[in-house]
Order: sequence, then structure tokens, then C-alpha cells
Amino acid sequence: MIDVVEIIARTSGHALIQSVDQIRGSTIRIETAFLYPDGASVDIFVVTEGERSPDLILSDLGQTMSWLLDVQVKPWLSRKRQGFLDDVLKLYGVLQQGGALVRPLVGIDHLVPGIVSLGQACVSTADLMFTKRSAMVTSFAEQVEEVLSDVEVPYAANVELEGRFGRVVRVDFLAQGPRDSAMLTLSSGTPSQAHVAATEIFRRWYDLDTPARNEQRITVLDDRADVYRDDDLRRLRELSDLVALSDRQTLRDLLLAA
Repeated sequence: MIDVVEIIARTSGHALIQSVDQIRGSTIRIETAFLYPDGASVDIFVVTEGERSPDLILSDLGQTMSWLLDVQVKPWLSRKRQGFLDDVLKLYGVLQQGGALVRPLVGIDHLVPGIVSLGQACVSTADLMFTKRSAMVTSFAEQVEEVLSDVEVPYAANVELEGRFGRVVRVDFLAQGPRDSAMLTLSSGTPSQAHVAATEIFRRWYDLDTPARNEQRITVLDDRADVYRDDDLRRLRELSDLVALSDRQTLRDLLLAA
């Protein structure tokens, strides 16, 4: 079984490895030169599951995901973030086991390359915090997606549902709460464009207003500009729950309603 003395010998002098120490049982902590965005060191742990070197596993013991949770980023709730995470894991040959990022080793000779790969994966995963961009630089749909992530309900974007007369109707989001919620977003900068967009949303809700469809229908309104006609909004209220994005608590309540 590998011990801390051998790991120190094999990593001695490597520029990306700062220190090695044994923390409990047979678990060995390796402080790397990799840093999380807040400047904290990325620690890699050597975990042994048997007497032979092929059973060696490098793990962050869940510290990267815990770091993301501290900055209120949950990759598994966003298809875009989960896709980014999947790409990172594939690139560096890393697996996700529960909340931990791990890299199995086939032989002790792969120790240092494994540490470097896992450290890079941890840093790239932590960079998901930068997907929480300011509302000033995100599209309206992306802002709605942020709300869905914060509410912690699974969802999919650009979902096609079968509506009236067998027509396929695309909704911007389909959220899976206590009751599924189909969502369309209404955002426009001019009155003429707002009328056209509202008319199209009304058409989609009409096509989905059938006994076969039991999703809750939610129209999310971009209320940063007063460009909408009252009659358009009244029609939308007849077929959906109309809620302004600025009223996030109401939107949250709708998504979590049974």
C-alpha cells in the first residue's frame, strides 16, 4: 500500500505540488498550486481502496462542488452548466461520484499526471461561478433560467409539446415541480414588436389549451419597458398565469405550487 513517504518522494520538486501530509487513516492530502477563483488552494486527496496500486483513487472529496454551492451555483440544475461540466470531466479524464470529482489511477507511475489533471478539472469546474452573469449582460431567457436554477426545480429548455390538432408547440422552458409548468417568455423593446410577440405567445397557449395537456402555463413578462398593450396582456391572462420577472417571489410560488 502506498504511504505518505512514497508520495512525497514521487512529487518532490514538482512546481504544482506545494505540500503532502496524512490527515486521517490512509487518506493523504496534497496541496496543489491550483487555486479556486477566490484564491483558496485546490487540495487533492489520495484514497486507497485496497492493497494494490490499481485501487488508488485521487479525489477532491467534494470540495469543488461545496465551493460552488457556497457561491450559489448548482450545475445539475442547468442544462447549459451540466453540459459544461460534462465537457470538463471528459477533457481531463475525471469522473463525478456523488459530489466528488475523482480520477482513478492505474499504477503509481500515473500519480503526478493524475494530480495535475484533477487539479485542472477542479479549477475549470469552479469557473462555473462565472456563468452567474449580471442581468445587464444576459438575455431575458437567461435571466428566467437563473430563476429556475435558484428555485431548484429540474427543467429543460426549448421543449416541443403536442398541442391542438396534433400540432407541435415549442415552449421556452418546461419545469418539473410539484406540477409541470410550461413557460413562454415575453420580452420586447418596442410596442410593435411586443404586439407581434404577444400574439404569437397567445397562439401557442391556445394550441396547448386542450384536455390532454395538464401543465401549468406561465407567461414570464419582461417588465423593464412599458411597451405592452393592455388587450394583449388580458388575452394572455385568459390562457396563462402572467407574471413579471421582477416579481420573482410570485414566479417561485407558481413553480412550486402543487
